[in-house]
Amino acid sequence: MKNKLFLAFAALACLLLAFGTYEALVVAPTEETMGDVQRIFYVHVPAATVGFTMFFVNFIASLLYLWKRSARADALAAASAEVGVVFCSVVLITGPIWARYAWGVWWSAWDMRLNTTLMLWLLYVSYLILRRSSTAGSTSMLASALAVFAFLDVPIVYMANRWFRTHHPAPMIGTPNLDPRMQNILFINMIAFLIFGSLIAWFRYEMERTAQTIDAAHIQRAAGGAVGMMAVPAMFLAAPTHVNPHAYLWGGYLAAWGIYLGYLLFLMAKLGRLKKEAAELGR
Repeated sequence: MKNKLFLAFAALACLLLAFGTYEALVVAPTEETMGDVQRIFYVHVPAATVGFTMFFVNFIASLLYLWKRSARADALAAASAEVGVVFCSVVLITGPIWARYAWGVWWSAWDMRLNTTLMLWLLYVSYLILRRSSTAGSTSMLASALAVFAFLDVPIVYMANRWFRTHHPAPMIGTPNLDPRMQNILFINMIAFLIFGSLIAWFRYEMERTAQTIDAAHIQRAAGGAVGMMAVPAMFLAAPTHVNPHAYLWGGYLAAWGIYLGYLLFLMAKLGRLKKEAAELGR
């Protein structure tokens, strides 16, 4: 890994994330109908943007693997899918927290945006499970084929609130319906989270390449642990009907950053195991 370049981008990401969060929580104008709870928008939409971007990278890398059987493409596919699932988890958690205050329900059974997003998350979780379920040579090929199929749901999710009647708000980015100040702050946060997500994917890619090197010398792949992040906001399920809206606002932000930080800790633990195994093999 090019340490200096990585550290430079990491410093930039930290500065942009801090600035974007300050702008979202303090500077952004308060929305007239939903009040401060609407500020979840600045973490919810960027998470969706990064998730979709990572799934697109996974789609391209999977096609390259099916064509070239490239180990680098396979590593990129694995890394981008895992990071995409993490960000998609943030979307699925912050969305219902926001919806509970705005519309009085955690989840609408007939909302196509919500249901297609959940389907997308399940497809990519299935992809990750498939990758870890076997050490057979055909596993990567099968997973790549599943990834190509799974990506077909991304445009459906994106267009769901255009094609169907949903509780989800209509598209506002780039329209007069969104205050220009809100739009600028949203773009700052989108750039910050795209850099943040790309850095995590870069780090995860290098780990996957290290694992491939170890597997080539030591044919025994350690099983990866699943990250149980979906239970983070469980405490909100029993929330009373009338509460301070700031409880929902902070619930959304804490749930999102709980997932991000939990995933980073998971990666650090995995990196430690890889380094230990590489040392034992003299790599």
